[in-house]
Amino acid sequence: MVLIDNSLIQNYQEAFLIYDENHIFKGKLLSHHESIISEICFNTSMTGYQEILTDPSYKSQFITFTFPMIGIVGTNNDDYESWKIHASGLIVKELVTDSSNWRSTENFINWVIDQKSSIFWDIDTRALTSLIRDKGPKNVMICTKENLGKKSLKEIIKEINDYKKLEENDVIADYTIQLNKKNHNPEGKLKIAFLDFGAKDNIKKSLIKRDCSIDEYDMNFSSEEIISKNYDGIFLSNGPGDPKKVFSNIEKELTLLINEKIPTFGICLGHQILCLALGAKTKRMKKGHRGANHPVKNLLNNKVEITSQNHGFVVIENSIPENMEITHLSLFDNSIDGMRSTNQPLFSVQYHPESSPGPHDSRYLFDDFITLMEKNAS
Repeated sequence: MVLIDNSLIQNYQEAFLIYDENHIFKGKLLSHHESIISEICFNTSMTGYQEILTDPSYKSQFITFTFPMIGIVGTNNDDYESWKIHASGLIVKELVTDSSNWRSTENFINWVIDQKSSIFWDIDTRALTSLIRDKGPKNVMICTKENLGKKSLKEIIKEINDYKKLEENDVIADYTIQLNKKNHNPEGKLKIAFLDFGAKDNIKKSLIKRDCSIDEYDMNFSSEEIISKNYDGIFLSNGPGDPKKVFSNIEKELTLLINEKIPTFGICLGHQILCLALGAKTKRMKKGHRGANHPVKNLLNNKVEITSQNHGFVVIENSIPENMEITHLSLFDNSIDGMRSTNQPLFSVQYHPESSPGPHDSRYLFDDFITLMEKNAS
């Protein structure tokens, strides 16, 4: 059992989450900040909080966990999906103060605070989740009681409303500055140009496990450089923010890559970007899909997969061009969860086949990518 520094938990401050002028939640805050403004979302996963918090796709978001108790298994050195917590903070009903798991190397609460993130707890997360579900994503403020007393509610609401929305923030640019591009498994059989917009580590591990060599590129990639290296495949990763904003920065270079007809696979944001490149359109979802228990129907074999998901944008069905075939649909709302090109070696899915956390039903998609590259090379 890894014990918490009790002086840390005792140093919480009374605080409030201001959703709007009619919805204010009182709770407890551990943070290095007196006030934080960020977009709020919710995740329905029962496990995997360390993987979720270190997923770069959550950059500039508060994550509300619907599972009531968080922290029981602590944290460890193996469950990182990137090098740090990218979420603005987490919101939970109840914190477990003492972690109990044989893999735990650090208490959860200590870990979050050491990472300069924030925890807001002791609130009715069911009521908050219902509010997010019904009213959709928006910026909110979490602030201490002392800081709240310095301004009128009207001033705070204006500050929240004036704060940049997620669609307006260039969140990937900040990620790109911090990204340490590497080559992984240089002796691998198949060579992949890995376009990293905020990738989870288990995607890379899933490709390396299948004997792939990975060269990482950020959003400032050069199509000429990638084409000159004769890669067997191109991968487009997940990441934070509005796909249209990302696509506008890479449209020219990506179009040149796609025209080379190199086998290509995209996940989450990568899926949305590929759909935009083929002529489809995307939109903001009302509440997003975030959790590890989302049913998806594979239209190619009529089987249902339980998937891990994390996205707030979606491809618009009636914008699908003739050269794109829908391959997967969400059984929650019939939104598009997968596609393939009818005239190029290219496919993508909206969800996360690498899971982490979540079920392994869709890991065959990495095998499909291997098959596509091998077929193209023969």
